[in-house]
Amino acid sequence: MGLPASLYGQQAEVRKQLPVMPLMPSELSAAMPNAVKGWKMKQATAKNTYTKWIQARAIRVFESEPKRKGDKILTVSVKLTDTGRFYPSIQFFATSSKLNSGKGESSARKRVAGLRGSEQIFPDGRKLIRALFDGRFIMEVLLPAGIDDAQSELFINGFKFDALKGRGGKPVKRLPSTYTMRSIDELNPERNRSYQMAIITAKEVQQMLDQIMAVDPSIAEDGDGS
Repeated sequence: MGLPASLYGQQAEVRKQLPVMPLMPSELSAAMPNAVKGWKMKQATAKNTYTKWIQARAIRVFESEPKRKGDKILTVSVKLTDTGRFYPSIQFFATSSKLNSGKGESSARKRVAGLRGSEQIFPDGRKLIRALFDGRFIMEVLLPAGIDDAQSELFINGFKFDALKGRGGKPVKRLPSTYTMRSIDELNPERNRSYQMAIITAKEVQQMLDQIMAVDPSIAEDGDGS
């Protein structure tokens, strides 16, 4: 696949970078794995999300095609997130090599397709592989118990990282006042949606409440009239 080498600096260097606006969900989805031999794609969606910063996330779910009657159907979920270099979303990859695991879980840092990443094994045998590309894109592959390395590599190698390389974007200090949030479903395009979201800071919320209170102080009274 010819993947590029990992491009990550130390934690302080990552923290210095200003975030950028994410790619469109459709652009992110284009970098996802498509046909995987022996597996049927059951979900192919992508959308914008917002938690302190606007991001884009694409998800695809595959089910195994049983070779024999009675074979258990396995499910693999792959996810790609454009964090826009928002530091709280990528700081996991910039911290020390020691990982804290929950009860019955084991975690370890590892290289994934030449990228800095981690592998986490859950008590039920499922495995979560994560990696950071180009300092902003997080790849995640959730594998069922019992799947071998050859099968897992089919999904990891299916990501088209070359399509994401160098997609920098202009660094921004704050989000715009409004943003068009998009959601696409490639298997059911009639479900595609978009809407305008207003973005305000906590300070702006307080200013708005102060203005309302100045006009009608009674709005702060308890609902029971006391």
